[in-house]
Amino acid sequence: MADKEAEGTPQVNGADISQLKITLRKPVHNGDGSDVTELKFREPTAGDIEMVGNPVILDLIGADLPKVNFDAKSMTHMMARLANVPPSTIRQMHPKDWNSAAWMLTNFFMPDL
Repeated sequence: MADKEAEGTPQVNGADISQLKITLRKPVHNGDGSDVTELKFREPTAGDIEMVGNPVILDLIGADLPKVNFDAKSMTHMMARLANVPPSTIRQMHPKDWNSAAWMLTNFFMPDL
């Protein structure tokens, strides 16, 4: 990890943020009438969290291991915002693609532990 950071690869909690993209299992309709086969996400900002809310719920109490859950509505809106597509595009995604994208973005919404 330290080597990648030294080489200039952007990292968030050890995740390579230069590769924030997902290839979809099937095309989904974009708001402009085109079809989308890949989503590229930008790095979120504190302003995105203020506008949408934190889509990741971290429970550190009551279990042996931390428990991570998603606020599905907030995550859908966050994905749409970060990919610059309407929420309706995100709602058409295959469930596995939605979950893969949500987990890809999770590190941004977790504290440095």
